Amino acid sequence: MSDPSVCSFLTKTLCAHGGRLALRDLQQLVGLSAQQLEETLSAVGPQRFLVQRDGSGVWVLAVSAVRVCVRKDCGGCERLHLCKLHLMDKCNLGPRSCKYPHNIIGAENKKVLKTHELSSLDENELRVLLLQNDPFFLPDICQLYNRKDSNCSQQNNCNKLHICRHFLQGECKFFVCKRSHNLLDTNSLKVLETGGIDVKIASNMQTICNYKHMELNKELKKGKMLFIQSCHAGPRSHAPGQRQHQPPTGTRVKDEDRCHYTGVVSYLSGQLGTTQPHTLSPLTTGGSGEETKKKATTRKPECQEEGKAKDKKGDSSAKASKDSKEDKCDQICVFYVWKYCKHKDKCKFVHYHLPYRWQMYNGVTWNDLSMMEEVEKAYCDPHTSSIASKNIDFQTMTCCSSSVRRLSTPSSVTKPTFVLTTQWLWYWKNDKGQWIEYGEQAEGDSVSSPSSAVIENLYLADPDGTIFFQAGLYKYELNFKEMTQTNTTYKTKRRVCRRPKFVSSEDVQKIKKGQRDSSIPNQSCPVHWDQSALPDFGYKAVEISDTTAEYNQIKQLFHQTMKKYSILKINRIQNPSLWKVFQWQKEQMKRENGGKEVNEKLLFHGTKTSFVESICTHNFDWRICGSNGTVYGKGSYFARDASYSHSYCELTVKKKIMFVARVLVGDYVNGNAAYVRPPTKSVDGLQFYDSCVDNHINPSIFVVFEKYQIYPEFTIEYTEEEKKCIVS
Repeated sequence: MSDPSVCSFLTKTLCAHGGRLALRDLQQLVGLSAQQLEETLSAVGPQRFLVQRDGSGVWVLAVSAVRVCVRKDCGGCERLHLCKLHLMDKCNLGPRSCKYPHNIIGAENKKVLKTHELSSLDENELRVLLLQNDPFFLPDICQLYNRKDSNCSQQNNCNKLHICRHFLQGECKFFVCKRSHNLLDTNSLKVLETGGIDVKIASNMQTICNYKHMELNKELKKGKMLFIQSCHAGPRSHAPGQRQHQPPTGTRVKDEDRCHYTGVVSYLSGQLGTTQPHTLSPLTTGGSGEETKKKATTRKPECQEEGKAKDKKGDSSAKASKDSKEDKCDQICVFYVWKYCKHKDKCKFVHYHLPYRWQMYNGVTWNDLSMMEEVEKAYCDPHTSSIASKNIDFQTMTCCSSSVRRLSTPSSVTKPTFVLTTQWLWYWKNDKGQWIEYGEQAEGDSVSSPSSAVIENLYLADPDGTIFFQAGLYKYELNFKEMTQTNTTYKTKRRVCRRPKFVSSEDVQKIKKGQRDSSIPNQSCPVHWDQSALPDFGYKAVEISDTTAEYNQIKQLFHQTMKKYSILKINRIQNPSLWKVFQWQKEQMKRENGGKEVNEKLLFHGTKTSFVESICTHNFDWRICGSNGTVYGKGSYFARDASYSHSYCELTVKKKIMFVARVLVGDYVNGNAAYVRPPTKSVDGLQFYDSCVDNHINPSIFVVFEKYQIYPEFTIEYTEEEKKCIVS
């Protein structure tokens, strides 16, 4: 599960708690099962959530690539444009006098936050995320200390950081560096705290920087090993470790798109497996066909080459950088397939109208195969190993005696928010010769294995690795290098294969027009919603016709206690992101309820007109609602009767607005002013009520503490009926 709304929720939760949480605490706060949390963390990877272990347990840190622009005068870029001092509560000029923007939700900043899936963060949460990820917020780094002789005369009295600047940028190439990498020593902490960064954020930053440094050094080391191996293999032979079951040329995801999977290695009984902090190498040592020929001289990670290019150390660096660009050109540009690539002819990726491309090598160039879609459909079927009529063999990736390759868009798990990526499916072969997809139950089986998405992430982390999982009573070993599955008890082996999900050219056109492939599962919006008003972020207010059953239902609810008021209009709030999270929360509660349906109600909520926009965009916030009363607990209050909510509307205006929210009240109990969450309902203290009420026998007021149990479905604009003058 890698829904952008869920990932955004996880980031928001982490940042609301200082940017870091214990894995178990995070699971409890978000209401996910261990398996769901595992799939989410693995699908997105450490570029969003870094999983680390120390002596006290397993921790999850919020990571992001979002950065604040450092230029004084910027004509427009893909970074946030904000006043650094304002975010750190140090700007004394105010928004009018300061030349840097103070408005986080300005139009340009909204676009940047949306791109990074951070639109739901408030200012404090964004501050935490930036402080522990963006080096721009650090105090000044001592340039004298970072010179060749590392000579700063002030030493411990220096008011600048004595830290390796390359380490803070994630670019230090020395495993043992002569400059300090420790942000937590006494002098560094003193400088950081003076600069407005507390020890908790400093500790988070240290963990993130350490991880990046370790990953870079692993890549550097692996790059050297691959260089030796490739040279030894020679220009026409396969690199060591290659197997015929490996994906053909072009199907491997490039270095920059690989999902590093940290902290979770095995998949046992649906739980997070070993919590040992493994950081699996994202590089692959194998290759096939033309790819191996082309890359026989070098296979170095891009970050290493960028570092060398910056330092200008020799011509070999420039050559390696050039090879690195060639290394990436066999991947199809996902932007071009979807709509438009702004790089046009300068794009380093292949431009093609389909997310796959089959080609044959004639000894000089690669030429497209005819009947492209027919070949792709055959390859996607795990039962098909060749197309006899075309002399194509998928196992050897040849056509007659010529090499064949398949170019591809990135794997869907590496870019979960993109469309027209390649969804890779994993299969194992049973005794009947049938290929069974992982995560699906075979006929007669009562247990399922890990999903294709989980396996794909682990494969991309280490294509030559081995993982262990448990299905039912048996434990299995899945060897990516040999593409086999072994029962560790009986030693029986099964063949394994990896094939893409078939997408026809017709499917591509439907997806580009906003219509999904019907076979792809999706938490879709209600069918009665206006399909032309479904924004990527935020909401659209759609006025409902007074002739519809939907309108009459809300009208009747309202007029049960508000007969002297006239409805001017009813708007349906269409916010796909909030709806998906609401449905997800509903499923969690249903599972916790033993599969029984969750108690759901349409309830009223009165508020100030100034809060309407925020509620429609971000949902209800009890910190605002609580200002009106906390008699039954510190949460968001909803009423059965519209007349009760009317008293909380803005009475000074003629046209008033009231919400009708869909609320998952679940199991409720009488509230208390001291409650910040519902009380426990089980002896072991692990199960809680879902909401609180004024009277559990006949409730009219409901208090909800988790906003994901609420969907702001309608707004009613209404006014008091004019009193008729009766002349006697």
